[in-house]
Order: sequence, then C-alpha cells, then structure tokens
Amino acid sequence: MKTLGLWFVYLLGFATIKSVAAEDTSSQIINVQTELLASAILHAKANMQEQDQLVQNLMKGDIDALYSVAADINAQEKDPKNANQITSMMMLHQLADGPAKHAPSALALGHSYERMNKQANALQYFAQASITSTSPREAMEAQYNGGLMASELEQFSRALDFYRKCQANAAADADDTSEEEDGEDKITSEMSKKCKTEYKIISYEIRVEGKIAKGGVKGIIEMFPVASLDGFPASGTPQFKLWMEMAAHMENYEKIVRKAIEEGHMLDMVTDGDEALLTAQDLLDDLIETSGNGEGMSQLQEYLVARLNLLIEAMLKGHEGHGGGGHDEF
Repeated sequence: MKTLGLWFVYLLGFATIKSVAAEDTSSQIINVQTELLASAILHAKANMQEQDQLVQNLMKGDIDALYSVAADINAQEKDPKNANQITSMMMLHQLADGPAKHAPSALALGHSYERMNKQANALQYFAQASITSTSPREAMEAQYNGGLMASELEQFSRALDFYRKCQANAAADADDTSEEEDGEDKITSEMSKKCKTEYKIISYEIRVEGKIAKGGVKGIIEMFPVASLDGFPASGTPQFKLWMEMAAHMENYEKIVRKAIEEGHMLDMVTDGDEALLTAQDLLDDLIETSGNGEGMSQLQEYLVARLNLLIEAMLKGHEGHGGGGHDEF
C-alpha cells in the first residue's frame, strides 16, 4: 500500500507540476521536481501540523510550503549522509538555485555546508542570501556567517566587506523600528555587536600580525575601500577619487612592468614605471592630508596606506642603478 501511495503522489505531483509550470515566480510558485514533491508530501503528512493545507500548498508548488518542509527535515536530521538530510538539501537547492533565488533557502544551505566543513560552499550561499534577502535581520545573519567563512578561507577583504554590510543593515533596521526595543531589536543589536567584534579582530590581526602581507599591493588596494566601519571613503568624495586614481596608476605600473619584461626593455620600467609610482605616491600624500581631524581613515586604513608607501619605496629603490627589480611587491 505504501508503494501504491507513493506512486499516486508521484503521478498526482506530475500532473500538478505541469499545471503550474508556466506560473510567474513572483507569485511564489515554482516547478517542483516530482520526486522532491513526493518526499515533501510524505514528510508533511507524517511529521507536521496543518497537514491538509500544507499538502495543498505543496501541490501548488508554493515556495514557502516547500521551504517549511525542507527546514523541518533539516532541523530534525543533522547527519549530512542521512537520506532525509540529502532530500532536504535537494529541496533547498531547488529553491535557492532556481529562478526564485529564495534567500531563506540559501541561508539554510550556508549553515548546512558549514556543518559539513565545506567553507567555500557555505560562503557561496551566505553571500547569495546576503544579496537576495529582503529582511535586514536575515541579511545580517548571512553577512555575519559569510564573514566567518571568508575569514577561514583567508579572504580577509571579503570578510571585512560582509561585516561592514552587516553594520549598515543594523543601522537601517534600527531606523525602521520604534524607540521601544523588542525581542527582534535585541537580535539585531546582538548581531551588530558580533559583526563589529569580528571586524575589529580581523583589523587587529592584519595590523599587528600582518595577515595582508601575502596580498602585496593588490591586496592593499582591494582591502582599503572596505577597511572602515564608518564607510570611509564614501563613493564620489574627493578622498574616494584620490584612492581610485592612485589605484589606476598602480595598475598602470603593473602593465608597464609586464610589458618591459616581455619585450626586454627594462629601461622603460625605470622611466615610465617610476613616473607611475611617484604619481601614486603623491596621490597617497594628498589622501593623508585630506583625511585628518579624526573623521577620515580608520586605523586599518592608515596601516594599509603606510604599508603601500613602503612597498612603493621598495619598488623605486629596486629600479636604482640597474633598470630592474622591485616589481615583486604585487
């Protein structure tokens, strides 16, 4: 009888899926794979409340209904090798990877892959949830955990960016709530504190332990824009333009070096390369001068600028007298 019941669900599911396949995803309806729909219905009937309504919604291809079943399975079974957990992961993947780009499913996948010690996969789905979520609190959870995964993978600029976005969402959420703090507000506040703490830890480790060292010039240029919780330098400001112009000259220097090495014209690296480096150095000085009064660069950004200046000095010194060298700092 169980086998016949399962086949009935398969057949009924197939017919229902065909009827909703052309529906707009904005209506929260998706084309569910037959086998997954059958598994979801069986689990709902055996384990969940308000079964009749839930099953009806599942048959319609309702996203929230399928997610609730996947989340229920996920909560009950943590062993990634368990057949039910595998089914849950498949459901979540259909929701997160399909046209709906369902943010709660992406967040759940991030946590699942984190438990499986698959940091790169976890990071992928935390990042997706961070972008697609319409809930500031949900986005903050994705950003906090994305920061942790990025840090484990030594992608420190990306980790800092996650924590900055987490802080921005906290500020936006605070603006949307009443003056009286409720349970949700406390969650936002706690998550904001956690993101800020992790940000400061990474900042300290970079400044004191030199974790950016392997990144060289490129690592510094990538990190500087996300190295301030206050959002300095804001896009379009004079300081932002100075930094971007400086970065362009450093990129030009790298192109000069590559061309000189390929063509064997090392003198070009000294003349044209030095000009690019000296211009970049002047722009850094201008940035420092216009970022004072305690309203500019963070401690981490000051460290990065100082380190970049040292690297530029090393590259210039490497050119002296022999027309080569000093280009390994990238």
